[in-house]
Amino acid sequence: MADSDTREKLVGAAERLFAERGADNVSLREINRAAGQKNVAALHYHFGSRRALMVAIFEQRMAGINRRRLEILQSMTADGQDGDIRSVVEAMVLPLAEQLAVPEQNSHYIRFLAQAVADPNLDIGDLIRGRFDHGFARTRLLLRQILTSLPSLILEQRIQLAGAQMVYALADKERRIAKDGRHTDELWLFIDNLIDAIAGMLAAPVSSATQHRLNKSEKLTA
Repeated sequence: MADSDTREKLVGAAERLFAERGADNVSLREINRAAGQKNVAALHYHFGSRRALMVAIFEQRMAGINRRRLEILQSMTADGQDGDIRSVVEAMVLPLAEQLAVPEQNSHYIRFLAQAVADPNLDIGDLIRGRFDHGFARTRLLLRQILTSLPSLILEQRIQLAGAQMVYALADKERRIAKDGRHTDELWLFIDNLIDAIAGMLAAPVSSATQHRLNKSEKLTA
């Protein structure tokens, strides 16, 4: 078997197992076995470490997602839509959501991503920063430029919530597709509604209760 084939099988097996159980609950030996490798050193030979294996998963999936996001952002800017919050959220969500609409793709990537986001011992930014996150970083910058009426702490919390809401909602949909099959019309309704929901959450007015809590917090840290 060619080295490239072996590497691809290892990446695919790791993505599936990490998606199902989380990276810390899967041994390298299990990944070797799931990839059909009799040589127990195959994974170490191709990647050297668990960290390098995870970077390879991100590279295989996120590089294309990042390119697609940058394309949407470029088109959006050309059309003068970079000040429209829903358009920016669409650029954030759509490239990842589109992974669910590929009939021949039996991906576990979004569930893998959800496991990685939830892992307190893993810093995803450390793995992808400067490699595959240029598009997502651009959406965050645009949101900061649009939502200037929000207090900065509130806005930063909402941007983090938006990213988590996107990943977990799409991971749940990926799980349901794997179980029940893909229903295209319902899927695109779900994606459009998710974009609406995230845009609405980001732009929602700050309640008096939250503003009061923020004022107290600022006084304590002043």
